[in-house]
Amino acid sequence: MSVEATTSRAQTVSETLSSAIELLENDQNLKKQIRESIEPIDDLSRSATTELNKLHSAPFSQHAEICQNAINIIIRSQPLWVDVAKLIPENEFYRYQFALGPTMRQLTTSIVLARFILHDELTPSHTISTILGLQSDQNGVLQLSAEDYLQGVIGAVNELPRLSVNAVTSQNFDLPIKISSFVNDIFASYSLLNLRNDALRRKFDSLKYDLKRCEDVVYDLTLRGLTKPRE
Repeated sequence: MSVEATTSRAQTVSETLSSAIELLENDQNLKKQIRESIEPIDDLSRSATTELNKLHSAPFSQHAEICQNAINIIIRSQPLWVDVAKLIPENEFYRYQFALGPTMRQLTTSIVLARFILHDELTPSHTISTILGLQSDQNGVLQLSAEDYLQGVIGAVNELPRLSVNAVTSQNFDLPIKISSFVNDIFASYSLLNLRNDALRRKFDSLKYDLKRCEDVVYDLTLRGLTKPRE
């Protein structure tokens, strides 16, 4: 092979690798920017979680105020999500979901828990998207994925057995019954799903233990005659 051919090949290899390295560096810089843009939202998420932790020690009369405070904290993230959306290239949300998923799951957990106390219902995903301000993104860049929603719901259920026990300590004997019924409904619905996702399947397994703990609290209350008879 001639010297000219060898030089030409070396130049081609160098140009090809340089182009790939540049793409890699740009992608890494974008991921860093996205992670940094999520940090203020994570701060709000932690604040909402801290607020909801007060449920375990506060009297029932304060529960509604605590939950509404948590929702109001989360609503403050709406303009921050708009800034995140500006960083994500069009039609490439799932490429960067790894950076957004944990935050969306935790926010879903907080919203589901708060709205269960406030409204005695399971909050649908579209309502959570509205609270987060994702539907105000006209380009549809950001969305609450089905997996993040389902994992977030389970995360909320994981908090309920502890709340049930603490409710009894506070002489609130109605809340454990409401919690047990809610957890049973969720467990029954998840049992109908064909869960092939390993992470979601592992999360689902935790529901069995949550349900048992909630049912044990109600059973103990029933034995002590502290539950209202069913009509």
